[in-house]
Amino acid sequence: MKYSRLGAISITFVVLYFALISTSEALQNLACPLNPEQGRILFLKEPNISGRDVAELQERLKALGYYGGAINSVYDDETSQAVASAQENLDLHPDGTVDQITLQALVAATDQKLFKSRMPAVPEKVSVIIDMDRLSLTIFDGTEPVRQYPVAMGKYETPTPVGNWEIVSKSMNPADAMGTRWLGLNIPYGNYGIHGTNAPGSIGSFASHGCIRMHNVNVEEIFPSVTVGTAVTIIGTPFGAPGTPPSILRLGSKGPDVLEVQRSLKRLGYLKWNPDGFWGEGTEKAVKKFRQDNDLKGMIVVDEEVFKLLGF
Repeated sequence: MKYSRLGAISITFVVLYFALISTSEALQNLACPLNPEQGRILFLKEPNISGRDVAELQERLKALGYYGGAINSVYDDETSQAVASAQENLDLHPDGTVDQITLQALVAATDQKLFKSRMPAVPEKVSVIIDMDRLSLTIFDGTEPVRQYPVAMGKYETPTPVGNWEIVSKSMNPADAMGTRWLGLNIPYGNYGIHGTNAPGSIGSFASHGCIRMHNVNVEEIFPSVTVGTAVTIIGTPFGAPGTPPSILRLGSKGPDVLEVQRSLKRLGYLKWNPDGFWGEGTEKAVKKFRQDNDLKGMIVVDEEVFKLLGF
């Protein structure tokens, strides 16, 4: 009986272990798994608040010269006093509480101290080019390249949209999967942007859900130099990683591959409105007519044969 209970406990442990592994892998495959620590208000209380966000705060306070203690991930008296000193110098109410306003002020102060001298002094001259073939992001000041960084881009199933875009939002405290910075792009068919990552090993590969990933230290470096309205050009194939065949497209599909098909259909006169990257009823009718005109039977899809006829 004793051995049978031990066996049952062992089996239960193994099942739970593999369930946890599966859950962890599933979370890593999500576009933006959230960390409950991100965005919470930090203040002095009993028991002390602790976590990675506290450690990151302590590191930031240390870099700014307000904190001399250990990076212990605990929001203790010394950390609270350091926050109050920083708030006083930043013209904020020195209450020792880190809300979103205080955090943004601390992040901006850190950027100013660490990176001001490394980037172009005139933000309106800054532009960004992201090269899918080279898996690189280059910052330009006018026509002069200033600095280049390695990136990760969209995998085969979720390609990064090529085209001419611009930055429309900036965040210094995005979801955990997006590292320490977020630069949103005005891509109409999804929530795409340039951001940091909690998976630095993916940099230099096609691994994302379509966004452009950077090392946290790199995206923090460029963050002060780009503004809302900064031009971002993404060059490469709209069908994912170079050398991969296009996916079959159908009603409900969306993304850069749909946008390119729509542009071809518009050039050929099958589409009457501006391409938007969404396959709705209008695109359905255009593809149906294109297939009929080319004597293609079967489902209304854009498959290998249609891609060839469209010139891809």
